[in-house]
Amino acid sequence: MTSEHKKFGILRSIFWPVHRNEVKKVVSMLILLFLLCVCYNVLRNLKDTIILTAKHSGAEVIPFIKVWGMLPAALFATWFFTRLRRWFKKENVFYILISSLLAYFVLFAFVIYPNSEQLHLDRLGDWLQSVLPQGFNGMIALIRNWTFTTFYVISELWSILAMAILYWGFANDVTGVGEAKRTYGILNIGSNVAPILGGTLALTFSKSFSLPFLVQSTDPWAQTICQLMLLVAVLGTAAMGVYYWINKKVLPQNVVQEEVVEDVSEKERPRLSIRESVRYLARSKYLVPLAIIVLGYNISINLTDVLWKEQLKRYFTNPNEMLEHMNMITIGTGFLATIGGVFFSILVTRLGWTFIAILTPAIMMTLGIAFFTFMFCGDLMMTISATLFGLTPFAMTVYSGSVQNCMSKACKYSVFDASKELAFLPLGSEAKLKGKAAIDGLGSGLGKSGSSLAYQGFIILLGSVAMSAPYIACILGVVLVAWIASVYSLGKQFKRMTGAEKPSASVPVTQ
Repeated sequence: MTSEHKKFGILRSIFWPVHRNEVKKVVSMLILLFLLCVCYNVLRNLKDTIILTAKHSGAEVIPFIKVWGMLPAALFATWFFTRLRRWFKKENVFYILISSLLAYFVLFAFVIYPNSEQLHLDRLGDWLQSVLPQGFNGMIALIRNWTFTTFYVISELWSILAMAILYWGFANDVTGVGEAKRTYGILNIGSNVAPILGGTLALTFSKSFSLPFLVQSTDPWAQTICQLMLLVAVLGTAAMGVYYWINKKVLPQNVVQEEVVEDVSEKERPRLSIRESVRYLARSKYLVPLAIIVLGYNISINLTDVLWKEQLKRYFTNPNEMLEHMNMITIGTGFLATIGGVFFSILVTRLGWTFIAILTPAIMMTLGIAFFTFMFCGDLMMTISATLFGLTPFAMTVYSGSVQNCMSKACKYSVFDASKELAFLPLGSEAKLKGKAAIDGLGSGLGKSGSSLAYQGFIILLGSVAMSAPYIACILGVVLVAWIASVYSLGKQFKRMTGAEKPSASVPVTQ
């Protein structure tokens, strides 16, 4: 137990390691993160439902959007943020970006979506379908339904701009290293609780009731979109209000500036290219399996996500029903992630790093086997599914995929991220910084875009997501086996470097 943790009792050091003079700041930062995360959870399910239920669209469009929509948009957003920082103070940049995103969402709900039939490029889409093979339907849908594609991309940018860049950049600027080690875990739990409220609010605002000041729409789905976008606008405006209060009332400007200068050198991470990352990782027997673990998660979740959403598209014909189902999954993910986050320290102390790290791939493999069994062996599973659950094999495919998606993301937010951060602790400062930069870059870059590019190749060659399912299942099996083997390999090295596989519960886990 460090000297810093000796200032608190055992229970308080685990659940609330905050000094009295830090309470106002930590609570306000927690509320700000909570509001931003609730907005994202509402947007995440809505964007998927809109793109999946659009005319001439389906899950095959998602890999194309992630590569040809999200990647350029993320690069542009980062570039645009750096330009705004040159022209305005960081506080004003927050207001500009958040208000711009909220204005777009309101514009989409009340202007763009009601006129989407006239705005969409149906003639161009029909012509492209006549000259291109069936495997290009995803790309054609991306172009044809360009307003929905834009909404998908901008909704996803909320996590990049509002949360990753604006919030965590602000948090790192105003939080010292020692304080971060004690309080970031609390913020992480808050972000895990947010899906519970986000899913509950989305369920409430997507029901048949309508807000009295809204013009009644003949389309219930259009009414749902308006109500959810107004909800996001209210929550986003509240987030700006909290941010203003933090800057004006909680953080004295001189303290903020001192912390920025003091901590910037310790928090600054080197940025490595993909080639530099591979070269650096190849020289370390410890970092190679850790990189495979991070790659394994990003590849696995992207491979299963598209297949599962294809089943949702076929199963739910009503967008409101699909959105309700996805919000229920979000609520379940929030509950499980919160429980896992609260008990992580106890679990890792009693059961060890290897056991905790292997939970995520083990759960994904077990539930993945059930998902693909119902998908590929429908006739054989007919009697079992009807007898035990009263559902058809197709319905069981959808629900087993939903359970896998819920459990996988809950593991990611609770035990996977924390166990990954623990794995860096035995390294020296330089290896920790460069290794983390290399692994995070490869994990998000190669994992997400690489799996999307692979999907595009299969869809173009085979014609559809369904036809590519057997090949995706084989790739997923190989990735999960390599992931589990890497956990065992890294666990042995971790045990040797730390002297015991069960690290102390007082070891701080930073974000």
